[in-house]
Amino acid sequence: MKIIDVGRVCIIKQGNDFGKVVIITAVDPKSNIVDVEGLKFKKRKINMLHLWPLDQVVKTIEELKKVKL
Repeated sequence: MKIIDVGRVCIIKQGNDFGKVVIITAVDPKSNIVDVEGLKFKKRKINMLHLWPLDQVVKTIEELKKVKL
């Protein structure tokens, strides 16, 4: 099991978006950059060191609404 993988639910732990819940949509294996998307968060690239991965894995953004933190 990979910690940083597509569909992993994460919390942003640094920056202006601190505390927002997002899911990973794409991973660049050569760098530390991942694409993330959230309910009130538009899709963008973030350094994976700024993410706190959780145990939950979802397939779609709609499933993110059902995740209990």
